[in-house]
Amino acid sequence: MRKITFLVVMLVSMSAFCQDFDNLLTKKQIDCSDIAANSALYFIKYIEKNKIDSAKLLLQYWQSKCGSREPVFRAQLLLALKTQTFNDSLVTDKILDHIFTYRNRLSLTEGDEPYSFENYKSYFGFVPPAQAFDKFTRQLASDLKWLYPTHSMEYLLAEFYGDNPDEIFTKIQNNTYSTSPLTIEYNKAVDRFLKMPEGHMSWITGVWIPTGGIKKLGAHPELGFQLGAKTKKMNYDLTMSFKFINSSNTYLARRNGVLESTNSFFGGYIGFDAGRDIYAHKRNELQVIGGIGFDGFDALKEDKNNDLKSASVGSYNFNFGLAYRYYVNNHFYLGLRAKYNIVDYTLNRVVDFTGNPVTVQFLLGRVNNVYRNSYLNELKYRYRK
Repeated sequence: MRKITFLVVMLVSMSAFCQDFDNLLTKKQIDCSDIAANSALYFIKYIEKNKIDSAKLLLQYWQSKCGSREPVFRAQLLLALKTQTFNDSLVTDKILDHIFTYRNRLSLTEGDEPYSFENYKSYFGFVPPAQAFDKFTRQLASDLKWLYPTHSMEYLLAEFYGDNPDEIFTKIQNNTYSTSPLTIEYNKAVDRFLKMPEGHMSWITGVWIPTGGIKKLGAHPELGFQLGAKTKKMNYDLTMSFKFINSSNTYLARRNGVLESTNSFFGGYIGFDAGRDIYAHKRNELQVIGGIGFDGFDALKEDKNNDLKSASVGSYNFNFGLAYRYYVNNHFYLGLRAKYNIVDYTLNRVVDFTGNPVTVQFLLGRVNNVYRNSYLNELKYRYRK
């Protein structure tokens, strides 16, 4: 009898256990997709009926269940604009994320990937784009902006969510919004990307101007290039340049201990240059520069008929000066630099005169970091710092 009773109890327990799993595994769970979809529709309803208190409670519930996602933030912002209770506390460190999400949301409706929303529901706050909520908030924002002065932060944000979503980053770079919390957050983001190192390359053209004893060599055109990097305020480059065209005056050069008259001249410089930005504002940049390298020129050509080798002048080169860059955009610049070069061309006794040349150079340069530039382009950043 006890065995039968035990079996009956076991069967009843197992049946109840299975029923619990049936309830657990088949009961529909309320998730953020349902909450967001319904909250978006009820927000429209409450605003249209001017039920402000109900709208506030709805947004509190929506945010508590789904977090501060872009549709929730947008609704909170527009409600504050409608009730004229907007304040800086609404502009948090996440506002740029919300702005980017909204811009991506708009581009989603214009792209060729109709199923993108299905893959990124969480990112877009579980509210389908280009439907009732988006259409309503866009019209609401367009209407609300006229409640505020055209140069106010309220007007700017309402314009962004209304009929002009493309100009917000361009406008906040003006001095009008320089102290606003949105501009502060924007500048923080810009500064993070501006600190990324960039590759640098430039083409050099200019003139080599001798002074002192080498003045008899005359001025010579110069061509060259630079390869290096720019990081924060520092610039590091390997520089190579050539100066050419025969001297306009003859001079004496020594070969095998014998002085010969010549006007030959073909020179070069290779060295390491460094510079530091001492002033940078918008498109303008001023640098103090210096370098160390090897400098020289061919004084006597090879004479095969008389079995004579060429003779070249060589010297160290310590140089310093100033450089200016004007950035046409964030990548390309036009530059001008002037350097004073300390050399001693008498070191290998090919010539008996020396002096310190001045170089004036024009540069066409490019600085580039693909990731950095991509981020700055998204921020519509117009200047360099």
